[in-house]
Amino acid sequence: MANLTAVQVETDVDLLMSCLAANHREIPSAASLMKRSSALPLFAAMLSFFSCVIFYVSFHKEQSSVEGFLNFFTYQGWYLVAITTGIGLFVFLMTYNNQITYLSLPSDVRTKSLIVSHLGKIVRKSVITFCSLMIVSSLLSGISVWFALAVPALLLALFVVTSIVVSSEINRLGAGLALEKISSLIKKI
Repeated sequence: MANLTAVQVETDVDLLMSCLAANHREIPSAASLMKRSSALPLFAAMLSFFSCVIFYVSFHKEQSSVEGFLNFFTYQGWYLVAITTGIGLFVFLMTYNNQITYLSLPSDVRTKSLIVSHLGKIVRKSVITFCSLMIVSSLLSGISVWFALAVPALLLALFVVTSIVVSSEINRLGAGLALEKISSLIKKI
């Protein structure tokens, strides 16, 4: 992102504030919010299950079977998926709240706004990086169980790192106070 002036940021924040007035604000459907918010947790849960399969096959090699895997999963493997699901539920709930704020802006404003489009690019890069790390970790779970445990850890790290990076970018742009007003305005609505 090119250097911005305070005037550009202030103009952009004014655009965002005016779009959150009652006649411009969009109310996202619960289905679209749930679909967008559950994508990463479901992806991580699927990778955790995949990690269990890879770990079982690599650990048991010639003796591996579907029945053997079901026994392994019933007694040991489900822990990993349960941990990932628990962390995924937390990430889902927190992402749901963030998506409400994001989707309440009209789509044309989301693309026009310098701040929102910049934050969107940062979030996309973070998600792609961490999802790639989760995939690699899942594939390497045949080497060690620690790689399988990295999937839920990476999901939680994704949420924490993205929150920190987004808030620091908002503060860097000097839009923190204005976006805090926007957030409190949305909560009041």
